[in-house]
Amino acid sequence: MIIDSLDVVFYTAIFILPGFIIKSGINALNPARKTSDGAFFLSCLVYSLVNCAVCSWAYILIRPLADKNAVIYWVLLLTITLLGAIIISTFIGLTKQRRFVKKIAKKLHIKVIDSTPTAWDYWFSKHEPSLVLITLSDGSVIRGWYGGDSFASSDPDERDLFIKKAYRKSANSEQWEDNPENNGIYISKEMIKLIEFKTTGGS
Repeated sequence: MIIDSLDVVFYTAIFILPGFIIKSGINALNPARKTSDGAFFLSCLVYSLVNCAVCSWAYILIRPLADKNAVIYWVLLLTITLLGAIIISTFIGLTKQRRFVKKIAKKLHIKVIDSTPTAWDYWFSKHEPSLVLITLSDGSVIRGWYGGDSFASSDPDERDLFIKKAYRKSANSEQWEDNPENNGIYISKEMIKLIEFKTTGGS
């Protein structure tokens, strides 16, 4: 097969794109550290090489089709590449999310540095429902239930919160009760002084 300019474009795209797909998939499943553009592109290049190595056996199998049926060859090449990138990104992303490496290292009494950027990311990336007591910068306290409909920003520059279910203090006691009139509370990062996570209360 004679490699013309169009083939070069396709081969280049198939080699470069998997890295971006894998990197994006991993970041979608895990909090990402802030990195320079150079470090980002380097990691994408490494992931592309990994994808190429993993899929190499499939590339070899379909190679004879390049001269016989170019259309089917390119469709299969693209499909294999994309599926490989998706599988690899899911595997790496879930491995990091479940902290399998850290758990294994802990059993082997090996200390490893957690790749989670901040304590904020560590807690909220677990998506664990919890009763939260949020002390604001003015000293007032908001009590709510951080559940499935709540949200914590993963942007390192915007550590804001949305609490879907809020509680109010009962008029006749120190107890907290549901506030049916409230449809959620937005709290900007500047307002947050302290967050306490409780194991009881809420639903």
